Amino acid sequence: MASKGAVLPLLRRELRPAASRFSRASFSSAAAPLRSSRSSVLASGRRTTRQAALFTPSRTLGQFRCFSQSLSNKLTDEDGHFDPRQVERESDEVDVCIVGGGPAGLASAIRLKQLANEAGNEEFRVIVLEKAGEIGAHILSGNVLEPTAINELLPDWLSEDNPSRFEGATPAKGDKMRFLTKNSAIPIPAPPQMNNHGNYIISLNELTKWLGERAEELGVEIYPGFAASELVYKPDGSVLGVATNDLGIGRDGKAKESFERGMEFHARITLLAEGCHGSLTKQVIKKYDLRRDSQPQTYGIGLKEVWEIQPEKFKSGEIIHSMGYPLPKDTYGGSWLYHFGDNMVSIGMVVGLDYPNPWLSPYGEFQKLKHHPLFKEVLEGGKCISYGARALNEGGFQSIPKCAFPGGALIGDTAGFLNVPKIKGTHTAMKSGMLAAESAFSALQGKADDATVFLFDYEDALRKSSIWKELYEVRNMRPSFSTPLGLYGGIMYSGLEAYLFKGRTPWTLKHHGTDAAATKQASECEKIEYPKPDGVISFDILTSVSRTGTNHEEDQPVHLQVADWDKHKDIAWPKYKGVENRFCPAGVYEYVEDSTKEHGVRFQINAQNCIHCKTCDIKVPTQDINWQTPQGDNFVLFDCNELTFSRGALRGRHGRSSVTKQDIEEHFSTHGSGKITEIKLMNGFGFIEYEDAMDARDVVPAFHGSDFKGERLTVQFARGPRRKENFPGPMDRPNMPRPRRTAYRMMVSGLPETSWQDLKDFARGAGLDVVYSETGRELGRGFVEFETANDLKTAIEKLDGRDFKGSRVSCVADIQPVDERPFHEYDRRFPPPRGYSPRAHYRERSPIPMRRDYYDRDGYGRRTPPRPRIDDYPPPRRPYEDPYDVRPPPPPPRYEDPYMPPRPYGRPRSPPRGEYVPYDRRGYW
Repeated sequence: MASKGAVLPLLRRELRPAASRFSRASFSSAAAPLRSSRSSVLASGRRTTRQAALFTPSRTLGQFRCFSQSLSNKLTDEDGHFDPRQVERESDEVDVCIVGGGPAGLASAIRLKQLANEAGNEEFRVIVLEKAGEIGAHILSGNVLEPTAINELLPDWLSEDNPSRFEGATPAKGDKMRFLTKNSAIPIPAPPQMNNHGNYIISLNELTKWLGERAEELGVEIYPGFAASELVYKPDGSVLGVATNDLGIGRDGKAKESFERGMEFHARITLLAEGCHGSLTKQVIKKYDLRRDSQPQTYGIGLKEVWEIQPEKFKSGEIIHSMGYPLPKDTYGGSWLYHFGDNMVSIGMVVGLDYPNPWLSPYGEFQKLKHHPLFKEVLEGGKCISYGARALNEGGFQSIPKCAFPGGALIGDTAGFLNVPKIKGTHTAMKSGMLAAESAFSALQGKADDATVFLFDYEDALRKSSIWKELYEVRNMRPSFSTPLGLYGGIMYSGLEAYLFKGRTPWTLKHHGTDAAATKQASECEKIEYPKPDGVISFDILTSVSRTGTNHEEDQPVHLQVADWDKHKDIAWPKYKGVENRFCPAGVYEYVEDSTKEHGVRFQINAQNCIHCKTCDIKVPTQDINWQTPQGDNFVLFDCNELTFSRGALRGRHGRSSVTKQDIEEHFSTHGSGKITEIKLMNGFGFIEYEDAMDARDVVPAFHGSDFKGERLTVQFARGPRRKENFPGPMDRPNMPRPRRTAYRMMVSGLPETSWQDLKDFARGAGLDVVYSETGRELGRGFVEFETANDLKTAIEKLDGRDFKGSRVSCVADIQPVDERPFHEYDRRFPPPRGYSPRAHYRERSPIPMRRDYYDRDGYGRRTPPRPRIDDYPPPRRPYEDPYDVRPPPPPPRYEDPYMPPRPYGRPRSPPRGEYVPYDRRGYW
């Protein structure tokens, strides 16, 4: 049914639990302030606009230069269309670029740096790009971890002797399997794959953050807030790297003042660890036809909540799995309840997206599940802390694509390594990342920087690994539920596979078509009505979305791309009656009653609500919704105008601080008139949120290092995952390059006491674009930098001798040579540690001094054309390289792409190596 009013686009919850918003404080180098706005929904429904002062890494590497209105006009054509491609992208060169900061990506990064450091190659650059505002922000908590992979990667991850050990692991103590009817739970035997002896219940969010810290200790460069949206290719068709999306584009497609062109990362190898149904993975699979030998992937949607329950109901380490109610018989799925941490439980449900009934709502089924007596008695009296939903790969062995492609590889859940009967994929994801890392590091040894690398060894290693073995063993379990035998037949057959056959059957069951094609028309299915949520155990969809921590700026292009909205409505509404509104677990899609439209409804997308589950891209029957990454810095887990502070050496696990919110407010109110909107106190540190980012900016230098209750106070901008202070490495390494600077400086003297913001606003009074401003170095003096020499000249003419805060100021030109411009305290640059390459020094591989005389003349005394710098010290010329030789040159070398016709999939022809086993060209099954 169409709704009578549009769902309120929900941006974020005003008050989020501290436990779900922050796990550790971040103490990073302060950076120059950057402005952006954010909207929030108050309890009254009224929105307020806030200024941002959190400098997330998404704005690093020069991604926020000032973009004047005049430049915006230059890039807009006569029809008002804006083409960002007119702005050249900046680029950075790295050895390995990993897209995705989940378990697979971080495990791969850690293994790469382990190998590089062991080989003495500390300059080996590994970067991780993560679209979330901080590592772990888009990872759902509550997970049963099989520790095989992490034991291999970091053997001391739980050791008492390791001061940086992971402290959030709860040993699994008991397994229960139940078949649910409406009011009862029938015990049934659990398959051996679900035996969790030796496993740990963890918060995967916390584990991911911990892995990020370990990676940074080894020298991995991690950039949260960078949404890789595009692949970059070499002329031969292989992958060169990735590009991040453009920022500062409005909903109308035009550039805003904050516009910034995306950045390219050129890598010798690119590893895609995007998770299920990644946007770049889709492009790679299509371009190189990686599914040519595999069956279509089938998916499920996992919905999960984390609750804090009453202590008397908590049973540490208990694991409950169930199937049956409330799902219909023709729908595959199940649920779980894990007890972990301190009085915490993770409850969730997985629904196979190959369900046929378009009236079914996975979110509605999940809310019904919580009212079952088995779960309701645990949740009553508790409090829901967080919610999330993600798509899952359920295709298993049959649906694994070719994982290596020219220039990179697929790792983790993006390749589909989830073990469905185990309901586990973290260990296989991490293992695949480690295998890819070992293959990548080996393949790069002795290779030229510009040579295309194909990870054949990764494909071979996968086939010989535990991943292949365990997925092959259970390959027939998931497809058995899609046979005419249905739910009960699938249960019986899976039992035979688990206890008797153990994967040794000579057949392999197939998946029949895609999940989108499995959807029947609404007229063919029984309509399902869901009860109204009670607000205690079950919740409406917008309340749940507010607990996800995702957030998008409203004024940006819709990242859920539909080619023709009216065509979509005209096809989908008559057949499926709004299936999009039901399969989406976040209320993104709506059909709103509109008498002026055909069929009496209009199709509406509330993109602000999107929680990145990607179900729409998978399940929509018309297959015309394309999920793309939103602007990278807009969906952070916490507020952008917050500061983090700490006292002395206190940390969360060392005891509770006696400081109150009133103490903090009184201390910080002694400077300026900025309004504090929220104070969050943790153990030994906390967060202060200001209404205006400019006020937050002024507070940092005023209070950083000040005395507070007899201890030194550390005050910095809140950022992503914090760096451990006790690892051996450069602690002051800047995570952000300095802001854009120019030589066209105007020195201002006679200033009263003021801030750099006020000085910058004063300079803008000349109607010009101000690039940079600074005060405080010398009493009564400051300076402003402009874009061009003409702007500087005009500013001096208009501003010299003007009144500023009751004082007459003098403005003179002070043009600075590039190498003599002083740095701001926030722009300190240190020698690049562990291969870190700042923006101004993108891996400068300067050629060896020129020795051209050797080639000035050929053997006949004829002068040859000048050679480019990059060709210094080439190999000796052959006769056909003589520009005056009449013989035709040989044909250009052709890159043998193993995935592109006419050559079949296989290795490019190369001389055989004695120790190399010929590549297995057989199919996967």
